[in-house]
Amino acid sequence: MVSIRRRILNKGELIKEQFIRTLQDHEDRIAAVEGGEAGETADITALQTTVGDEDGGLVKDMADVKTAIGDESTEGTILARIKALEDAG
Repeated sequence: MVSIRRRILNKGELIKEQFIRTLQDHEDRIAAVEGGEAGETADITALQTTVGDEDGGLVKDMADVKTAIGDESTEGTILARIKALEDAG
């Protein structure tokens, strides 16, 4: 990578056009990073909403599934119904 000094100076004299191009390059890079961060923040927020917590999202859905499956001794759960069918047969 060429140093900024070498890009904008020639024998101690400022090369105005090259200085402006260098500034523009840096501004473009900053804008690209800031734009990327905004997009990443939106993606992270969307994922957090999807995953959720005990009140909603995938976390709540999995807790509901676990409750519905239950165990063999809890009346009305899937495992209790399966056991009842097996015992009847």
